[in-house]
Amino acid sequence: MTFYNCPFDHLLILDFETTSDGEKHDYPFEVIQFSVVPLDVKAKTILERIAFNKFVRPVVNPILSNYCADFTGIKQEFLNAADTFLVVYKQFLEWLQKNGFQERKLAIVSDSRQDMWRIAQYKFRLVRETLPSMFRQWINIKRTFDDGLEDGQKNKLVGKSNIEKMSSYLGIELSGKAHDALSDCLNIAAITQKILEIGCPVTINEMLCCSAIWRNKPINMTLYANWRTDFQEAYNIYHLVLPLSIKAVRNYTASMYGACPYCKKPPTVCGVVHKQPPRAFYASLTEPCVFAKSAGYY
Repeated sequence: MTFYNCPFDHLLILDFETTSDGEKHDYPFEVIQFSVVPLDVKAKTILERIAFNKFVRPVVNPILSNYCADFTGIKQEFLNAADTFLVVYKQFLEWLQKNGFQERKLAIVSDSRQDMWRIAQYKFRLVRETLPSMFRQWINIKRTFDDGLEDGQKNKLVGKSNIEKMSSYLGIELSGKAHDALSDCLNIAAITQKILEIGCPVTINEMLCCSAIWRNKPINMTLYANWRTDFQEAYNIYHLVLPLSIKAVRNYTASMYGACPYCKKPPTVCGVVHKQPPRAFYASLTEPCVFAKSAGYY
């Protein structure tokens, strides 16, 4: 019997859907769907039957934009009847305990860095809670996938999203509806399982870090003049505003769990304040930054 090349007992494939307003990226996006599909590494089985899937009621902008409703397929009445984020997060912790998932023997898997670095970090700040240790390191399965490609293959991938590109290359037929968090989790789970079956090592490859050297450099805001309507420019602004940055990890060990790779401190200390506050960015603003102000970053 062959074993997957993975140091964890379980992988939790996670996906969030959030509020949005079309091309407007200076926006306090809130989680509106929280989905997790477990993969039992030892049994080599996707545990779809016990998946966690909850809608979440937004508070800052409780009414969905038409764009968001069309994009996600989530109906307003679902959210009106849903619990708020911290209640759903508590339900998630209870789900972990009920199913015997041990925090230090599992790893979260996402199709990019967005769910943990951008969405979870920002959402916990919106509700004024410390980002949990569990969400401070994860497996970016697209990074794992890319590491296994030969030179030149990455530019030949077919599809708009990471899920489409990976599934097309691996010969996996997508199921469900795109931008439904549970469907996306199931598809990412299938991709992750295929990567494991090929024999690729799958382990934590990204962590949150309280320091980023590049943020010490002067900011040329002319490069981001259109950040409120251009996602690529907004992506760079999020890097400036969010206190915790991303660090790629090549040799993850259990001793690194929950600790900042830079200051080595635990979550209750790390990232409480900016190490490099983007003063030049805030000084250049001619109107408030809704994304930053809603979370109390300035």
